[in-house]
Amino acid sequence: MKQLLAVGTLALASLSQAQAQTTPAPAFGTYQKPFAADSLWNSYPVNPVFDTWEIPATTWNPAIQGGAFSSGIFEAKATDGPMLIYPVAGATGVVDTDTEMRTPTYTIPHWPPATVPATGGDGHADIIDASLNRIYSFSNLKKNAEGKWTATRVSWTPLTGSGWGDPAHYYQGARAAGPAPTGGMIRIAEANDGKPLFEHALSMSLDFTGLLAGEDRYTYPATAADTPIATKPNTGRIPEGARVMLPPNFDLSKITDARLLKVARTLMKYGAYVVDRNDNTPFVIYVEIGAPWSNSPPDQLNLVRKSLRRVLGQSGHIDGNGQPRVPETRVNLLSLRGAWTLIDGVGSQGVYDTFSQSLVWGTTTTRPMTQINYSNWGLGRVANKFPKAPKRYKLYVESTGGTTMSMTMQVGTVKTETAQLGNGQSQAVVWPDQAKAYFTAKKPVGGPASLKARLIELPAGE
Repeated sequence: MKQLLAVGTLALASLSQAQAQTTPAPAFGTYQKPFAADSLWNSYPVNPVFDTWEIPATTWNPAIQGGAFSSGIFEAKATDGPMLIYPVAGATGVVDTDTEMRTPTYTIPHWPPATVPATGGDGHADIIDASLNRIYSFSNLKKNAEGKWTATRVSWTPLTGSGWGDPAHYYQGARAAGPAPTGGMIRIAEANDGKPLFEHALSMSLDFTGLLAGEDRYTYPATAADTPIATKPNTGRIPEGARVMLPPNFDLSKITDARLLKVARTLMKYGAYVVDRNDNTPFVIYVEIGAPWSNSPPDQLNLVRKSLRRVLGQSGHIDGNGQPRVPETRVNLLSLRGAWTLIDGVGSQGVYDTFSQSLVWGTTTTRPMTQINYSNWGLGRVANKFPKAPKRYKLYVESTGGTTMSMTMQVGTVKTETAQLGNGQSQAVVWPDQAKAYFTAKKPVGGPASLKARLIELPAGE
């Protein structure tokens, strides 16, 4: 739930176009330009097809602002010390959104001393750690009376990745749709850089009256959405994860506010992704806290609202390097998260490591070990991404130390099993109707080892 506060007007520092042209563009996958060049954040659609539905007006005006429900983005240095994140008062632990486990504390390896969370109830803050290729994202971050940092949830996403979740690592940030607040943010360094538009898609929230309800309340590339609220049900037509744009015939001459004009040009080329829900604001576009920015005239913001349209499809995308973007294929559906039970052997068993997305054994074992994951946590965390009958899938294994893994698909008492697969091995399966899956990992005698697995839907005929 978001209550939006107005941002105080700040003086706008200006840069000439000539100055902007002499400043080298930051590389992709860095603090100033996060995510890969082919991330959807850094790509624009070709020949977009638009819906006709208009985002409704509410009692508040649209907004483009930082403030209490935006986020600061803080750069970690390799020399910064670690920080422990503790649970908020009354909680049994800090939620790690990838492992889906609560932990007594969560360690951030490099903590920027300047880190300050947003003052709103969401308490967002993002930390970008290039040395570890991670963006850490927090929910309800604050300092308690004892001076300890607390949070309800901690998420992470690769700095050089797509900026969105996938069916395996489905929740990668504090926004309801799954990404980190960094995605689509108007940054401090680009607010007045002299360029005619922002060279990435923007991030946006909508009110209940704009958002779609039901099972389809989020769509690709979103991997999650806000929980429905009975007292304020969604009544709109736009799911979280959708891209909205201004159509090419939008009359820019009606926008005289320089800040909004830059946003409008961006909305015409890149658009904005709907990543969250707010309360009673038709749309909010997020600006990094601390950026030299003030909100735009309400009448011109409402001109934008009346023309924004959901993108229903496109013929392709152009990535940040100006090349045709290759769509994702062979998306991994499987995570090895969940409880692994030691069935045979002695010693320290393998545990799921979020950062390598692997099962990891850290010590030498003197007897073979067998572990089974019955949890079924690793499949189906994203709507419509659980394996379905009678489609064909392939299980791939990457491992070290001689470790192997098999998958068992079970319907009632009937079991269908793969072979015990080692490094570089794979096996295709036909998914049984209504099957649940569990996984058996085996480690031979020896030193530290790891195991990673992917489950990929096979194209028809393969």
